Amino acid sequence: MVPSGLLDALARVPDPRDRRGRRFALATLLAVGVCAMTCADHNSLVAIAGWARRCEQEVLARLGCPYDPFAGCYRVPGERTLRDAFARVDPAALTAAGFARLAKLRPPPLSPSAPDETRERGRRRTHREMTRARSKRANTTLPGALGRH
Repeated sequence: MVPSGLLDALARVPDPRDRRGRRFALATLLAVGVCAMTCADHNSLVAIAGWARRCEQEVLARLGCPYDPFAGCYRVPGERTLRDAFARVDPAALTAAGFARLAKLRPPPLSPSAPDETRERGRRRTHREMTRARSKRANTTLPGALGRH
């Protein structure tokens, strides 16, 4: 399935293709590639196109594929379409869109008791200091008692 916001993030990548003859939005083609690479571990354009052909209609709809009313189904991008689009896309813009999407997925900032243990470290430090203070007091008050054995 397509993660929410993926198409919005990929829509920020400028489309270098000519407006005439576009059947698929660039964000759709990029989302097909992202989903095929992450979900099915496909890393070639032939494998990505094959993954897209095997997708269910609801997945193609969520990816933003155009609906063909004559065929009664969503159109699937072919390998050549994917190859042309991926070859022309600006890698820097695609990377920036990907990092913007990942930044939104980042968990909220750590709380003081989170895995970095800042609060826990403070508690341990206080405990050590109190233990040292107790042992100093015990050593100053008990030496006579210890020597009588």
